[in-house]
Amino acid sequence: MIPKPGKTPMYVSSCLPISLLPTISRKAYTQKINKELNPQDWIPDHQFGFRQSHSTVQQYHHIKDAINKLMENQQYCTAPLLDVSQAFDKVWHPGLLLKIKRILLSSYFNQLKSYLNESQFETKFNRET
Repeated sequence: MIPKPGKTPMYVSSCLPISLLPTISRKAYTQKINKELNPQDWIPDHQFGFRQSHSTVQQYHHIKDAINKLMENQQYCTAPLLDVSQAFDKVWHPGLLLKIKRILLSSYFNQLKSYLNESQFETKFNRET
C-alpha cells in the first residue's frame, strides 16, 4: 500500500493498493478489444471514463459549455451532480457482467468475468498477511 499524498497512512482509505495486474497487459487487452469492437458503437457519448482522449477535465468542460449555452438562451439549467468515490469497487458486478456479455465476444467476456469474480487482494505489513 502506498499512502496518498497528504493523508494519514494509518487508515486503509488513505492508501493506494499496488496492483499486480500489469499495465502493459491491460493496455494490450484494451487495444485488442478496441481494434475488434469500435468503442463508438458501444460506449455512450456522455461517458468519459475509460475512453481514450476523454478525461474528467473534458467532462467538466462539456458540462460547463452546456450550462453556458442554456444561460445564453435564457433557459433553465438543472444538473444533478454525483461524486462516486471508488465507483469500480462498489459497482454491482453481476449487473456489469450482464451488460458486458451483450457487447463483448465470449472469450473477452470470460476473461473479464474471471478478473471480476476470481481476483483477490492481499495486504502484507511487516511480513504479516
